[in-house]
Amino acid sequence: MKRLFGEIKVIRLSKGFENIKNKRIKAVMPLAFLTAVILLWFIAKDKILNEVLLWIFDFILIVFSIIGTLLIISFLGTPLSAKRIEMCLSSIGFKDRFGETPLLLSRFRQAKAEVYEFYSPTIPITEYEKKRSDIETALNVRIVSIESGKDFQHVFIKTVTANKEFPQILMWENKYLSEKESVLLLGESQLDKVMTDLKVTPHILIGGSSGSGKSVLLKLVIMQCVEKSFEIYIADFKGGVDFYGIWKRKCNIITQQEQLINRLEYIVEELNSRKQLFIDCECANIEQYNKLTDCNFHRIVFACDEIAELLDKTGLDKESKVQIAKIESLLSTIARQGRAFGIHLILATQRPDADILKGQIKNNIDFRICGRADKVLSQIILDNPDGAEKIPKDKQGVFLTNTGVLFKAYYFDDSEW
Repeated sequence: MKRLFGEIKVIRLSKGFENIKNKRIKAVMPLAFLTAVILLWFIAKDKILNEVLLWIFDFILIVFSIIGTLLIISFLGTPLSAKRIEMCLSSIGFKDRFGETPLLLSRFRQAKAEVYEFYSPTIPITEYEKKRSDIETALNVRIVSIESGKDFQHVFIKTVTANKEFPQILMWENKYLSEKESVLLLGESQLDKVMTDLKVTPHILIGGSSGSGKSVLLKLVIMQCVEKSFEIYIADFKGGVDFYGIWKRKCNIITQQEQLINRLEYIVEELNSRKQLFIDCECANIEQYNKLTDCNFHRIVFACDEIAELLDKTGLDKESKVQIAKIESLLSTIARQGRAFGIHLILATQRPDADILKGQIKNNIDFRICGRADKVLSQIILDNPDGAEKIPKDKQGVFLTNTGVLFKAYYFDDSEW
């Protein structure tokens, strides 16, 4: 069944009115047409002496002016490239069950992106995702994001030119440090800077294979926490070789299991202490409490470069397993309750082991970042294989978030800090 011609015209007409409303200059075309029709009427009425013919002429002119105006408005609701792009989608078989491709409603620039707005009453957004690679090839673009519009029938596809690549290296500069206390900068996508707000997503999980740039990104995030005067605890069971010099002066480096348990117990005690204070003052979070009491509670961050080293129970005796279970329990408490009290987890792993991050720890880490990885590790970090499919195998420092944002991380050299 072919989409009705009238339905297409109504959609184009509606979009034309919308375009005129948003950009008044576009009203010039229909107004110019109506002006020409009125001038024609003034010229012709004096030359038609027969009254019946004049009535017929007036009727025809009114019908002509209405149809012409609607056609012009419909034209204003049709992008110049609509036919070509819809044919491209047809060529890759992107059609609904009636054999119709989505209608291109608009195409416009938005910052560094070119945005396509499509309409289809029967194609869900998931189908656009499935056809992502085919659409990129057909349109010769790189898709940055696919998002729903005002309803499920409208879809916006943000794109950049196909040959636009991430730079080989993207150096961190101190001027990038956000003035907002809870905001941390990560890098740049092909459209904009990428950041995370600890008030919104309090915990961060970074995954990636060896050489993916995972440890550099972790240090970049922790460095910003240090610069914002957070209280930092870093578990480094390699004897502190990864975090030396300035890290030892500015952070609490933990190298032994017993020391780790003591520190985590202290953090949980601080969490419970803050909880009682917030209840007494009827405050919902650390920002409200600091503002109301003029206090200056700092955020607390527990970080670990390889969480699997802490939680792996393989080959351990019963007593050691009890200790690991205690660490898991303390981390779970922080993961569940830390947000409101300004207590955060920043964890990294390259171990593709689903048992390492399970239960309440992983479930309460809302912001996840995956570097170069295989499908198993990508599935563990992002809950999908996109990390293996969308991150170029030859690119270091390129990451994908669980919100679908591909970005190049800033390179931070801690030896120059």
